[in-house]
Amino acid sequence: MVRCQEGHFYDPGKYPGCPWCDSAPKAGPPKLSPALKSPRTYPPTAVPVGPAAVINPSVAPSVVQRDTPPGALNTGSFPPVIGWLVCLEGPDQGRDFRLKAEKNVIGRSSIMDVCIPSDTAISREKHASLIFDPKKQIFWLLPGDSAGLVYHNGEAVNSPVQVHGDDVIELGRSKLVLVPFCGEKYRW
Repeated sequence: MVRCQEGHFYDPGKYPGCPWCDSAPKAGPPKLSPALKSPRTYPPTAVPVGPAAVINPSVAPSVVQRDTPPGALNTGSFPPVIGWLVCLEGPDQGRDFRLKAEKNVIGRSSIMDVCIPSDTAISREKHASLIFDPKKQIFWLLPGDSAGLVYHNGEAVNSPVQVHGDDVIELGRSKLVLVPFCGEKYRW
């Protein structure tokens, strides 16, 4: 992402210049983004996503419009975050994986909801599923269709098991901890 002279952020790989102001320097006050109707106030550094965005409420992740075409409004076409899996051990140590409501299928393939590409011991597709039940506000871990096992707090998962915040999920060579966002305090 780069910032134009008017303060708009855009992807130079998709656009040769700023899609909001056509990269033409103009005199006067900054032109406002059509989707925001107000100037963007965050710094030109990377915008946090995942748990960091929750910690710093002055940077609202819903304001960032990375894939929205010029002139289009962000209508909430992305699923709201309900929590994260954070890799404690394994090839992706320190990385977080965003979770959505209902079923999150875990595997190495980019079509999986939770894609863990670096751990070759994880099946490409459907190694496990982490489900968030929005009515009951609880998480469930299910084994997938792969030959590889899934562990919850050190115990093999053969049938659905309820998962709580800070529980550890192991698959392949990776250990992931559940960091819930939705539950007793927050709901969508």
